[in-house]
Amino acid sequence: MLVIGLVIAACGGRNESTITFTRYTGTTGNVFAMNADGSNERQVTSANGVQAHSTLTPDGATVVYSQVNANNSSIMSVPQAGGTPTELNRGSDWSLVPNVSPDGARIAFTSDVDGNYEIYTMTIDGSDVQQLTFTDPPIQHVGPKYSPDGLLILYATDEDEIDPANEQDIWVMPTNGGAATRLTTTLNDRESRGWSPDGMQIVTQTVVNGVGQLLILNADGSGLKPITDFAANTPMFSPGGIFPNMAGAVTPAWSPDGDWIAFASNHEGNYEIYRIRPDGSELTRLTKTPEAELSVSWGPLTTTRTS
Repeated sequence: MLVIGLVIAACGGRNESTITFTRYTGTTGNVFAMNADGSNERQVTSANGVQAHSTLTPDGATVVYSQVNANNSSIMSVPQAGGTPTELNRGSDWSLVPNVSPDGARIAFTSDVDGNYEIYTMTIDGSDVQQLTFTDPPIQHVGPKYSPDGLLILYATDEDEIDPANEQDIWVMPTNGGAATRLTTTLNDRESRGWSPDGMQIVTQTVVNGVGQLLILNADGSGLKPITDFAANTPMFSPGGIFPNMAGAVTPAWSPDGDWIAFASNHEGNYEIYRIRPDGSELTRLTKTPEAELSVSWGPLTTTRTS
């Protein structure tokens, strides 16, 4: 390992990571990518409808995302450098919010193919679909995220809630399904959640007085603490389809080095991409456009040779 590090250093190697997000122009949303500091922005998809919930493969070469149309959605993949998208699953159902496993072999996602929103996985090419959760309507399981070691899947559900319409908490289960563990109570996590790169903490989102705020908790559900305290700002934004109206800080994603959390927020007027330290300091705005930017994801660290 020392020899490899010396070779990279001698060649001027630089560790970089990529943030992907969706930019909305009217009723159309497409995936964009940029460097961790907001530089080198580039468009990844160019299609009608909404392309959202992007996630990068472990090598950073491929973007997997949801293509949302008026009556259904599919899981798609496309090279990060651009190219022709590939549809990984086809049907009249809503399949969305994909997340690629740490080994790059499988994709976890949410689908209502059986009439209820459940968690599924499939291979990276769209085959071998396996259902992991089984409940009756109106209970929903959404937004799966693999743990960094690939052993657990984090997700949100309104199962066992007193007020399912307004409450959603986060749970974990084994990667292949089975007994799940509840981590939070009355959190009202409506948008997204993610792991720290060491798997020791979770960043999530809750709604406080109608405004989304970011929180961090330990992987066992303890130590819940807020890292944002934004004031309300109107109007709320609705991406369309099955997605709820949004306000405040949403869709957080931890950087692969653990130093930052990227997220979307409209606390300054328009939905833009920001990053913040896990302790709530150094809030930094990364985008500044008249459009709305949401659905943030942070890709792996990759080494770029500079000489």
